[in-house]
Amino acid sequence: MDRLEKVELVREKCGVSYEEARDALEACGYDVLDAIVKLEREGKTAAQTARYATESERRHEVSPAMQVAQKQYEEQSRKTKFGELWEAFWKQVKRFIRATLDMTFVAEREGERVVGIPVLFMILGIFLWGATIWLLIIGLFFGFKYHIEGANPFTVDVNDAMDKVADAAENLKRDFTKDE
Repeated sequence: MDRLEKVELVREKCGVSYEEARDALEACGYDVLDAIVKLEREGKTAAQTARYATESERRHEVSPAMQVAQKQYEEQSRKTKFGELWEAFWKQVKRFIRATLDMTFVAEREGERVVGIPVLFMILGIFLWGATIWLLIIGLFFGFKYHIEGANPFTVDVNDAMDKVADAAENLKRDFTKDE
């Protein structure tokens, strides 16, 4: 139960104003029972009479003052612009990580699959350990071909580009061996 609901409850039970209910709750650490007892001791509660009804009581409509207070509380509770941007940023980061884990970087030699690892690890290997890119380039001269599995086609298909690079490396290798 939030503070606004506690104030409303004490106000209804004791027949006091919102301000008196709030003050009593603040003085009692927002303990509803202690606040009611405090108001009774101070003689601020309305006289209660016992009654019995055979029908259930209809819940009273929310008073205009309560509606205003509730609206103010909701506006103050809304996330800040920064919080919304931060949340959107992390959503995109999670989406990127999920996508790169779902795609596999595959190295093949002579039509046989040699290795297949998630693209995320390949990206981290290139950025965190610079020798990875050199190993990939050297691998091209030893007959390795690379492609990505599980990827949606891009505007420029990455696999086609990697095949062209592998063909160019193969042609370059043939040119060097032909001259000897």
